[in-house]
Amino acid sequence: MLDWFRDCVVYQVFPDLFNPCCQVNKLPTGYYGGTIKGITEKLDYVKDLGFNAIYINPIFKAKSSHRYNVLDFFQIDPILGTSEDFEELVEQAHDKGIKIILDIPFNHVSDNHPFFVDVLKNENSKYKNFFLKKNGEYQRWRGSDLVELNLDNEDVKKYLFTSRNSVLKYWIKKGIDGIRLDCANDIGIEILKLIVRESKKEKKDILIMGEVFNYAEDWSYILDSLQSYYLTGILFSLIKGEISLSSFSSAYAFVYERYRFETLLNSLNILSSHDTPRILDMFPLDLGIYNMLLTVQFTFPGVPVVLYGEEVGLKNDGNLSRVPMVWDESKWNKDILALYKKFIDLRKMRVELRRGKFLDFSSLSDYKILSYIRYTEKRHEFSIVLINPSDKKFELKVFIPYSHLHDAIRLCDVFSDDKFLCEISAIRVKMEPYQVRVLLPEPEYIGGYTFFKRH
Repeated sequence: MLDWFRDCVVYQVFPDLFNPCCQVNKLPTGYYGGTIKGITEKLDYVKDLGFNAIYINPIFKAKSSHRYNVLDFFQIDPILGTSEDFEELVEQAHDKGIKIILDIPFNHVSDNHPFFVDVLKNENSKYKNFFLKKNGEYQRWRGSDLVELNLDNEDVKKYLFTSRNSVLKYWIKKGIDGIRLDCANDIGIEILKLIVRESKKEKKDILIMGEVFNYAEDWSYILDSLQSYYLTGILFSLIKGEISLSSFSSAYAFVYERYRFETLLNSLNILSSHDTPRILDMFPLDLGIYNMLLTVQFTFPGVPVVLYGEEVGLKNDGNLSRVPMVWDESKWNKDILALYKKFIDLRKMRVELRRGKFLDFSSLSDYKILSYIRYTEKRHEFSIVLINPSDKKFELKVFIPYSHLHDAIRLCDVFSDDKFLCEISAIRVKMEPYQVRVLLPEPEYIGGYTFFKRH
């Protein structure tokens, strides 16, 4: 099972909006001017923050700046740069220890794609069976300008996936480390299996990630990784008061108990993306709530992904999250940036947050606070997380059902440096509104003695 991705923290880049290298007045309407060279230029910025993977939205020649309406899968949009620019990006990223994941929309193409234009002009077109048709009408993804490909057609499979010169294998040969499959639920289970199979033939350890907005149990047994918004949805509903903490815990239990565990550890923990509003647009600036959101994102099973600009408090202008990155540091929110750095460092420091099992024991506080532990088979590798998702204060005795939380062991809160002494598997703790505590063991605080001398 693919293993490397669970140690990643991912930075998402929307190419057109990230880092421009040309004058905006030379661009078509609706373009900002970000380029592939612009991404390469900012690799040190990404690395210095602690990110070790970049997920890049489509870069193909297309009809618009989002580039999901592809005109040519084999050509990089000239506005973004050249094939050589992309190869340079991959090479420099790898030199800096950064993986590259490319977003490829196999489900559909632009209605101006040469294949589809040929079909409309020529009833005997060799591409006439390349597109889905129902009741005499070509199928468009959710009624848009994106015509859906007939992925069950053998010629389409060869073109996209199976031939030596397929789209899939062309980009894998460019050195990418992973592929994000747009609209994976539309692609279908059997085609996804084919994509995984063909990808692994070309590169054994390539990551295949699928976008599935909803609860995605079935897909977890096919793909290496999921981009699902299920956790995002229940978390935001909890914060907005739309569901109770017990409902949140029960909803997430379906994920932890039913998803393939290896896939869950590789799946993205999302707070925002190019398809959703940004965090500050959903929740006006409150560092307590922000801290709580990041705690869940970085300590629940899965791989945190951060949309460009979230780390500096970027807000939208009415167009979802698709706004240009701000490089003027005087406009950055330094408090938010410090939070991201702290969580990235914490995740890198604690193996249980990257690879550990998960146990929710919120019921032991009558669901007053969200309480859970991440742990590995090594007894000293555990983190205890306590989150107060409400505007109420609590003073609690919290019982923690973990066998190796020995009596008299001391725990330290990484955010406040508060210390807690365990007494028969319990601690006494005060929780302010929206307060977060991440408690780590201090097994050697008694001089000359350790709680974990034998395994």
